[in-house]
Amino acid sequence: MTAPHYLIIGNGAAGLSAAEIIRQRDRNGRITIVTNEPHLFYSRPGIAYVITGQVSEKQIISRTAAFYQEHRLDLRFGTVIRLEPAQQVAHLADGSKISYDALLLAVGSSAVPAPFPGRDLEGVLTFDTLDDARRVIRYAGRAKAAVIVGGGITAMELAEGMHHQGAHTHLLQRGDRLWPRLFDERESAIIGQHARQADIHLGYNEEIEEVLGKNGKVAAVRLKSGRELKCQVVGVAIGVKPNLELVQGLPVETDQGILVNEFMQSNPPTLFAAGDVAQVRDRWTGRHNLDVLWPSAINEGRAAGYNMVDVARGATPRYIYDKGSPFNAALLFGVHLTVIGRVGGQAEKDTAELAHLSRGSSNVWTAPFTTSYRSAWDKKGANSLRIVMAGGRLVGALLLGNQELADPLRLLIEQEVNLSAVQDTLMNANGNLPKVLLEAWRDWHQSWQ
Repeated sequence: MTAPHYLIIGNGAAGLSAAEIIRQRDRNGRITIVTNEPHLFYSRPGIAYVITGQVSEKQIISRTAAFYQEHRLDLRFGTVIRLEPAQQVAHLADGSKISYDALLLAVGSSAVPAPFPGRDLEGVLTFDTLDDARRVIRYAGRAKAAVIVGGGITAMELAEGMHHQGAHTHLLQRGDRLWPRLFDERESAIIGQHARQADIHLGYNEEIEEVLGKNGKVAAVRLKSGRELKCQVVGVAIGVKPNLELVQGLPVETDQGILVNEFMQSNPPTLFAAGDVAQVRDRWTGRHNLDVLWPSAINEGRAAGYNMVDVARGATPRYIYDKGSPFNAALLFGVHLTVIGRVGGQAEKDTAELAHLSRGSSNVWTAPFTTSYRSAWDKKGANSLRIVMAGGRLVGALLLGNQELADPLRLLIEQEVNLSAVQDTLMNANGNLPKVLLEAWRDWHQSWQ
């Protein structure tokens, strides 16, 4: 019997995680990974720390060429331009083609380009890849001033990086606070205060009308208010969108991303999707949602890899992927942030701002509740904690600063622990919310053990 051939398009967290699981389950199968980036596997979240000088580029490349050889992963640098799912063939830009028994689309998402005139001028940048990080360092390092637009994690990381490289940095918000999709007014104020302390100029209710150029390069931005800001670089971080080009015109079911079942399958059954491009059903909302999260991509890739082996062998897939509560941790202007589960959103207040997810976000975080929910908030100094409960259970949490409760909260949310007996106490903790939560966690943990 001929060994199965597994084709993975994408060398990110989802693609490589799938390859590792496939190799564990099938020692003889052929595994080909095609990537259109000229790099070995690297930590995409790590590029934020490259532009702030906290780590080197070498430190975020976490797989060597020897790793691919040892695991017999055929890594090909190229671009797949067309799929024939019925024939199980992929066509590459160099004219070659690859036949497969099971295919994983782990093609990720890409930064949304600038929507305003002047976007093609030299010095207008997005921030999504290692090559983008190199451009940020090059352009910001020789710029006097930089203007960033966007309200999510990427925009704030980009502002920090531009400032670190020596550019006087403006971070513009079309609304009246940072990251309105996620933060409430108090949380935004905490992050805003730290941004100003980091010498980042925040411009609220400001939008770029046009980027002005000189000799083909960025020279200034004109705002919709009529004001002009001189700058030599413009950073655009208004969100990302799944890369769906390969499935356009094919009988593959899509919405915002590629819709997959509980086995990470699309249609036909030999086609799988995972990571940013996959729209996965979650138990929290009962809907198919997007995550643009590193942990989600890893877990989805592993699930897809497991089931690809079954399908390639002609068997029925067995591994049901149960999507966990979406989670992310970040460092913004020196403040540690953790977001877990459903924390409630503000989408109805600014739908234009929220047309696209920002990298490091999940649709689940801000999905509207169909049942009643209650929330509580606690602030001590630079630390902030917000929890959300529904049906007597914790369903979401957001922590700024002190992270002592991050792991306990994640377990309480993930395990859907019934806290009905202490719900009223939690909702009326009057400044003692962390203490009451920790006691509830300890009581449950002791009984669970």
